Amino acid sequence: MKDKEYHILSLSGGKDSTALAFYIKDNMPEIHEKIEYIFCDTECELPETYDYLNKIELFLGKEIKRIKPYKNFEYLMAMYNYFPSPIKRWCTVEMKTKPFRKYVYDMFKERGEGTIHLYIGIRADESFRAAKGKYGDSYIEEEYPFVDNGITHSDVMDILEKAGVGLPDYYKWSKRSGCYFCPFQSKMTWLNLYDNHPDLFEKAKAFEDEKNPEGCEFKPVGWNLDMLLKDMIKPENAKKIREDFERKQQKKKQESPRKLINMFADEPMFDEDDCGENGCLFCHI
Repeated sequence: MKDKEYHILSLSGGKDSTALAFYIKDNMPEIHEKIEYIFCDTECELPETYDYLNKIELFLGKEIKRIKPYKNFEYLMAMYNYFPSPIKRWCTVEMKTKPFRKYVYDMFKERGEGTIHLYIGIRADESFRAAKGKYGDSYIEEEYPFVDNGITHSDVMDILEKAGVGLPDYYKWSKRSGCYFCPFQSKMTWLNLYDNHPDLFEKAKAFEDEKNPEGCEFKPVGWNLDMLLKDMIKPENAKKIREDFERKQQKKKQESPRKLINMFADEPMFDEDDCGENGCLFCHI
């Protein structure tokens, strides 16, 4: 029998999925009682993300189940033997999608098969990202409460303020949640990682150093498609990256507010070089 119904919200540690959890609590109490809040933990998240999840759990009054990958990133990196990229992002598949599906299969085995209502924090002002059947599983029914109820970015900020949970601390220097080595992040975010978490920057750099030994005759490979991390932090390059970023920020301020690029101008650290609409839903919402 497949007549059972389950309700799941996968939190990323980002503002939209967090706001959706509190929206459900306040506006959909019958769902809040049934829903399971989960977090697909790559074990490579920013420290601020883990702190924020603990805060969400406390303010929400419900457990957030942590789901971990079957193998750690070091093992997977050795297995694939190439860096995850926006084109080939095996990191999301191996460290979030597969663990999520295993969690579902185990749940079905224990409780019986059914339909999963998966709640996704895509907002009404980005409804072009919402699509039924996105996950390709017949047992998953995607739910978009923000799209259905016209909840926009400003509403999300109000929800977080009202809940008292606020924004995660990484927004002080980065635009989104995700692994410290996320291949979608811009050069500016890499420099901010270097400033705020030099240990994690060095850890990411060590993967590049291993793949690009001194005197290597092959084309360098790394997290960013056109610059290695060791080159990013060279004073002359870091200076240019920061100047380019500042120039883009000033340009956005001068552009007409009617342009699409300025619809999100009040978001922290908005950077058009970041992943935008092509980012991973599991990681960044």
